[in-house]
Amino acid sequence: MKPIAAFIMQGRWQPVLFIVATTLLPLLAWLGGAALALVALRRGALDGGLTLAGAAIVLGALFGAMGANPMVSVLGLLEYWVPVLLLALVLRTTVSLPLTVMAGTGMAAVALLVWHAAVADPVAFWQGSLEGLLEGEQGTEFMEAVLPVLSGFWLLGLWSLAMVSLLVARWWQAVLYNPGGFQEEFHGLRLDWRLAMGALLIMLAATFSGPGLVYDLSLLVSGMFTLQALAVAHALRLANGWHWAMMVPVYGFLPFLVKLYALLGIADTWFDLRGRFAAGRGNGG
Repeated sequence: MKPIAAFIMQGRWQPVLFIVATTLLPLLAWLGGAALALVALRRGALDGGLTLAGAAIVLGALFGAMGANPMVSVLGLLEYWVPVLLLALVLRTTVSLPLTVMAGTGMAAVALLVWHAAVADPVAFWQGSLEGLLEGEQGTEFMEAVLPVLSGFWLLGLWSLAMVSLLVARWWQAVLYNPGGFQEEFHGLRLDWRLAMGALLIMLAATFSGPGLVYDLSLLVSGMFTLQALAVAHALRLANGWHWAMMVPVYGFLPFLVKLYALLGIADTWFDLRGRFAAGRGNGG
């Protein structure tokens, strides 16, 4: 990946071209976000903003040439690019990954609050937006199960995509300018214990509230502490000398065990799982 990062940082047009190319390719848009974040992390707000604007203009022109509505297409990308840019600038300014994760979750939570305040009936909104995509009895059952919680999963998806892009960008930055720095930074990720307490209360409240704002917020805080749980897993793998293949089931089960992973992340905030279970450390060392 080092040649890719080096290419992105060669000049002003290279990141724009990279973002455009990855956005047009299936399932690679997150790499474009990482390129945007890398520029902002290394060069600051001005270059990051110019890169975002350049990519938006080029993609808008291409979408228009292909017969799509350029405004709708570009606005859909901006709801992902703008948070990535802002998070990169927060990380550049604070040099704190925990603060940046909290800032990203805070932004997503504010967006969720605004969404619920502006949209009186989220289920009706999503039903109208997705009408015709799913038909028949199975489609109806799917809609009934998913639509009430779709707002939360939508914000969680954007948050997760932004975080992945930011972490890849931070890794690229370390590869180019600070070898080994990303590993130390990510493996040491630990969020505030008071935040963990608040997250646990929200998750408990969501089990009784059903679909709605509280449930949607619980998805966001679960995602935040799931990220900490992944940091714990990577740190323990390295400290204990486990093979990298040990991480395959960790990520494989992630979509099905988010709440459990979040609880492990919360537990680490209070009990320092990395310190307790690393080889040669803690009570079992």
